[in-house]
Amino acid sequence: MYKDTWTESKKEKIIIRNIIFSIIYILICGLIGFILGHFSSSFIGKDDSTFSFLFKLSCVILIFFVCFLIHVVIHEAGHLIFGLLTGYSFVSFRIGSYIIVKDEGKIKLKKYNLLGTLGQCLMAPPEMKNGKFPFILYNFGGVILNLITSALGLLAINYLSYPLDAVVIVFIVVGFLMALTNGIPFIPNDAYNVLSIIKDKEAKKNFYLQLRLNALQTNGIRIKDIPFETLMVDENADLSNPLNTAQKLIEYNWYLDNLNFEMAEKTIESFKSYFNKIATIFKYEIKCERIFLELIGNCDKTLIDALFDKNLKRYIKKSKFMPNKKRLLMAYEVFYNNNKENAKKYYEELKQLANKYPIKGEADMELMLANWILEKK
Repeated sequence: MYKDTWTESKKEKIIIRNIIFSIIYILICGLIGFILGHFSSSFIGKDDSTFSFLFKLSCVILIFFVCFLIHVVIHEAGHLIFGLLTGYSFVSFRIGSYIIVKDEGKIKLKKYNLLGTLGQCLMAPPEMKNGKFPFILYNFGGVILNLITSALGLLAINYLSYPLDAVVIVFIVVGFLMALTNGIPFIPNDAYNVLSIIKDKEAKKNFYLQLRLNALQTNGIRIKDIPFETLMVDENADLSNPLNTAQKLIEYNWYLDNLNFEMAEKTIESFKSYFNKIATIFKYEIKCERIFLELIGNCDKTLIDALFDKNLKRYIKKSKFMPNKKRLLMAYEVFYNNNKENAKKYYEELKQLANKYPIKGEADMELMLANWILEKK
């Protein structure tokens, strides 16, 4: 049986991390359960029929869901407001799979999603001055606005009567929970970004670069047209830091856009010694690119089969809004299955996706790579 030489997280570290996450989620779920119980006991009568009970319980759950969705919007609006106040300029605003993008000076609605996120507000930072730029308010803007709106709810609750006061209580609790999960750096989140930027100079530079590069690519600039020295990651950077991991993958994309697959492979190899510490979503992305490079290179089917496990297949299936997954599947059909017709089907899906994709420069690169794949055999 083939054994990959890349290492996954040590079992002890996984156990400790899972225990921490479990405690946090138990506390959160316990608080939600307490509020649900308190809310439902006063809303649902003891003599209700089974149908009435289920209907009212469904209403309670729906109220939680609506309050949660409202706070997601409030959170992303916080990033937008505090970004604008500190000199950032608007690039995109996403809730779920719908994204508002500033495209050639016009505001357009498109579809795009990123696994692990419910929303996202991306902005272009102001120019650096003496190596400094504002980042704390932009990152913490969502948490701040969640707390402000929850505090306003606390002030208003004394003037409200049942059942509106109960709905506002739910709104307050959800707001504080969202502020907690984004304001404590136990996972890659807003607070984690701030802590990383403060502690790691390379992470600070890369956070700034990623926002700038995203704005350029959204306006149609290809990554290959950006001078490499402006986006390269320091060779001593800690690639387990998510901000550095993301920037190294941008460096990898620069090589892809220039069809320099030898250097692209060396860039992916640079993750090897950090792989056990890298965030899960980046592990999946790195595995996808390892498969792609193997497909267009030696096409070792044993290695490809080992990497292409059920978890990765599930991740690729869920990443339907990402053009690079269509490119990967095209390469798989052409080089692994020798089936160009199936590859062309993915190519048509990629073209449709590229027309709606908010980051135009990235979409153009993926179309170029897709055409290269079809021309290879």
